Amino acid sequence: MEVLETHKKTPELPEKARSIIASLSLSTDDYKAIGDLMASSFEAGLKASGGPKPAVKMLCSYVTKLPAGSETGDYLALDLGGTNYRVLLVRLRGSDQEPEILEDVYAVPQELMLGDGAALFTFIAGTLRDFLQANQLSAGPDGERLKLGFTFSFPVEQHGLSSGSLIMWTKGFAAKGVEAIDKAALPIVCVALVNDTVGTLASCALEDPRCQIAAIVGTGSNAAYVERRSSMERYSDSLAGVSDGGPDGPVVVNTEWGNFGADGCLDRFQTDFDREIDKKSLNPGFQVFEKLISGMYLGEIVRLAIKSLVDDGIIFGGRMPESLVQPMTFLTKYLSEIERDPPKHYYSTDQLLTVDLGLKLVHPIEAVIVRSICEAVSTRSAFLVATGIASLLKRIKPSGHVTVGIDGSLFKFHPHFPERMTRKVQELCPDY
Repeated sequence: MEVLETHKKTPELPEKARSIIASLSLSTDDYKAIGDLMASSFEAGLKASGGPKPAVKMLCSYVTKLPAGSETGDYLALDLGGTNYRVLLVRLRGSDQEPEILEDVYAVPQELMLGDGAALFTFIAGTLRDFLQANQLSAGPDGERLKLGFTFSFPVEQHGLSSGSLIMWTKGFAAKGVEAIDKAALPIVCVALVNDTVGTLASCALEDPRCQIAAIVGTGSNAAYVERRSSMERYSDSLAGVSDGGPDGPVVVNTEWGNFGADGCLDRFQTDFDREIDKKSLNPGFQVFEKLISGMYLGEIVRLAIKSLVDDGIIFGGRMPESLVQPMTFLTKYLSEIERDPPKHYYSTDQLLTVDLGLKLVHPIEAVIVRSICEAVSTRSAFLVATGIASLLKRIKPSGHVTVGIDGSLFKFHPHFPERMTRKVQELCPDY
C-alpha cells in the first residue's frame, strides 16, 4: 500500500488513524489491476446477448450521431437524475450559435422517490404541464406535438432511441411500478431517451467534435463512450432506425460502470467502511464501484472512519458528536470545504467541526486526522474514476487527440478532484 506524501510527513498520527488512511490509499499496482478487471468487464458487457447478466451492462443507447453545431429547432428536455430534476426549453439556432435555454428546477419529494412509480411520474408530468403553461407552449397549428428529449439517469435497457425499460433504480430511488410520462396526455412526443452521460457526451461533442468519452461524477457516477457497432452484439440497425455506417459505424455505449464490482471482483480493494455502507444501502451487492467514488457515499465513508476512531477513544474524547451520530450526516461537500485550505492548514477543518458540527473543542491533531481521512477518501475516488477513463481510452485506442467530457458536482466543486484525476489518467495512459 502507498500512503500519500502528506501523510508520511505526519508521524504524530495515532497508529489506527495511519492504518485507516493506508487502507484507503491503494497502490499504483492496485489501480492497474482494477483497470484490467474493468477492461474485462467492459468486454463481457458488450458481448452479452443472453445467459448470465454481466455486472457492467454496457447498454446500447442507439445514438449513432453526435451534434455538429448546425442543428436548429425548439426542443423540450427533461433531466431526471437525482433529488432535483430540470425541465428545459432549448432553442437551437445552428451556425455554431449558443443555444437559448429556459429552465425550471424541481425537487423530488422523498416519499415519491421511495413510493409508487405511477405517483412519481404523475408528479413529473404535472410539472411539465406547468412549464408548458408558464412558457405558453402548445402543439403546432397542424397538431404537431412538441419534441422531448428525456435524460433519465438510471440503468435502462433501450428498445430503440426513444423507449426503454428500467433495469434498476440507483442514487436513493426505489419507486415501484414505474409508468411512462406518455400516459399524461400532454402535447409532447418523446423522440430520445438517453442516459445523462450520453447527454454529457453529446453536449461536449457540440463544443468539441473530438469528444469520444464522457463521465459524470456527482451524486452517482457513470460513463459513456463511442464504440464500433460491430463490437456490440445487441446492436440492431432496425431498432436504431439507421442503415448508414455499417458495422464499423459509431454507436454510443452507456457503460453503467457504477455496478462494476457487483460480481465480487473489487472485494479485496474494499475497506470495512465500504462493506458497511454497501450492507446498509438500498441495493446491497450492487453499484459497488459507485459506492467507492460518488458524492452520495464519500461523506459517509469519512463519518464511519471518524466513528471507528471515536469508538476507540482516539479522537473527540471518545464521544461521537451528536451531529454525526446518524448515517449520512457528514456531507460530501464537507470534504471540499476541508480540502480547500492549503496543505498543513486546518482553519476550515476547525471551523467545520466546531461551527457546523457543534464540537466545543478540537485539538490540532484531531483536525489533522479528519483532514487526512478526507484527503484519502477523495483521492481514492479521483484515482478510481481516472482508472475507468484510462480503461476506456485503451479500449477505443484513439489515433490522435481525444477529448473527455466530465460533469457532476464532485468533479466541479471539489478543489483538487480534477487535477488528481487528470494526473492519474496520464500515469495510467502515458501514450494517449
